[in-house]
Amino acid sequence: MSFQVLLRLLHLFAVVAFLGDIAVTAIWRLLADRTREPRVIVYALRLVLITDKYLLMPSSLVLVVTGLLLAHLRDIPIWSIPAYAVAQILFMLSGVLWNLVLRPIQGKQLAIAESLGASGERFDEYLLLTKRWLRWGILTMVCAFGSMALMVLARDT
Repeated sequence: MSFQVLLRLLHLFAVVAFLGDIAVTAIWRLLADRTREPRVIVYALRLVLITDKYLLMPSSLVLVVTGLLLAHLRDIPIWSIPAYAVAQILFMLSGVLWNLVLRPIQGKQLAIAESLGASGERFDEYLLLTKRWLRWGILTMVCAFGSMALMVLARDT
């Protein structure tokens, strides 16, 4: 197996982990919220933090390193080919949205969920944050999946 094939395989594994984490996290969070059970919600939010730390962040790093290395080895000028350039921008934008918008919302939601009592007095506040998280999350997913689509469909000639 050549070095480039190994890099492509690592890149593909990272794509699967990255996009899979994003999609599964959204579904899982929404299903937990539907239970209206603080313990279930707190558990789901903590799992999101774990998967972000052990799947999303490492896969992002592997995507960047393997992608840039492959482009260099194959002599692909990613910033000169419009589809690749837009794909890079979308990928970076998904990271910015995750870091500056989604993570802070998740932190606020975890604090609220941990303080929810049997009365559920702050649950409306929690649900408003969920709606905000979902709107921004959909935009983040569009950026991430759009980046992947452009990378796959672009021609490097």
